[in-house]
Amino acid sequence: MALALVGTPARAQDGVPPLPRVALDTFPPAARDAIAVAQRDATAKSTDAGAVGAFARVLQAWEQWDAAHEAYARAQALAPRAFEWRYLDAVVLQRLARPADAAAQLSQALAISPDYLPARVKLAEAWLDAGEAERSAGSFAAVSDPAAQPAAAFGLGRIAAAGGRHEEAVKQFERAVELFPEFGAAYYGLAQSYRALGRRDDARRALEQHARYGARWPAVEDPVLASVTTLRDDAGAILQRGIKLAESGDVEGAITAHETALVRDPSLAQAHANLISLYGRARNWPKADEHYRAAVAAGVDVASAQYDYGVVLGLQERWSEAAEAYRKALAVNPLHAGAHNNLGQTLERARDFTAAAAEYRRAVESEPTLRIARFNLGRMLIALGRNEDAIVELRKLIEPRDAEAPRYLFALSTAHLRAGHRDEAVKWATDAKDLALQFGQAELAAAIERDLASIR
Repeated sequence: MALALVGTPARAQDGVPPLPRVALDTFPPAARDAIAVAQRDATAKSTDAGAVGAFARVLQAWEQWDAAHEAYARAQALAPRAFEWRYLDAVVLQRLARPADAAAQLSQALAISPDYLPARVKLAEAWLDAGEAERSAGSFAAVSDPAAQPAAAFGLGRIAAAGGRHEEAVKQFERAVELFPEFGAAYYGLAQSYRALGRRDDARRALEQHARYGARWPAVEDPVLASVTTLRDDAGAILQRGIKLAESGDVEGAITAHETALVRDPSLAQAHANLISLYGRARNWPKADEHYRAAVAAGVDVASAQYDYGVVLGLQERWSEAAEAYRKALAVNPLHAGAHNNLGQTLERARDFTAAAAEYRRAVESEPTLRIARFNLGRMLIALGRNEDAIVELRKLIEPRDAEAPRYLFALSTAHLRAGHRDEAVKWATDAKDLALQFGQAELAAAIERDLASIR
């Protein structure tokens, strides 16, 4: 009987749930090795909450949600006052689409550590997903930390929209994107509420922003969850960490992660492609060249590789070579809006304004939400004396009123002035100056004020 028990999961005793059974032979090698080590340790120390919780973390890292939940349940029974096992179990329960259970776990976790911000945000989200709108609204309203304000505003917008209060929802969604301008889900919610209010043009613009930013979300620093996400050391997971580091602005950390991923898996062509722009941002031109050649040789997303290399060449002011890289990108993908826009900039530098305007227009046609391309098109139309056409394009940039908008409005003012519309020029220049001051752009505001003084 003793021999039969060797290697089997710990059994329930005194109300403590057993360790989960895991079929290791069904996993790929990297996952199998990592899980096997944690499983052996947890089996050997089955009454040690730390060992059991570590096993649960590994299962969660490899997205084994049901098994992770079972292991966390045992860890909680062994250490009822440990915050992390309840919190991480709640995250797993959210992934299992069990929001009410997740909310219950988060409530207990917060009773242990009331100030842990990610848990407070997740509790509000769990109540909302569980259909408890009033509880959710109270939880979101109680979150005052600036880091969580975009998520709180988004949650309150969802609650208002679900209740048919779309004017209120619009205010909350607009606040969410004001606080985090790349909040894709908030733009989608905004579009739905605009549509419900009959504001179809606003809805269309919001949907364009949603398409541009996709799944980008305002992250709240979460060291407890990071103890899970950093466990995996396979090439794909390290690459994803590198991408997130790049998005957060940690270029050196992102480079290290990408290079580590390539050590793990030298055939990981996407890492080469990403390193072109990363080394460009670090001004390490030889390494950018090296990874450009590797990416092209691997044949991975060649259009993007050529485009990124064009940007790197532009940073070195090698304009003719940059233009050639953009043309190569367009030969592979004629609808690459960024390549059209940047090729237009190289043509503009050569003072070929007609050709530049044509490239900017192609960029806008390929990606109507690429605001910088439409702005560049408007500028070129002004330079070519086609001021009425410039007004048509630049008027499409008057919303949203974010930090990019002041220069767009100033360009619109210039087009109106050159078209002979003095009052409109004053109106848009005034709006541009006020917005520039709102976003702390003092030099731009001063330049606009000088133009206003000459117009009035």
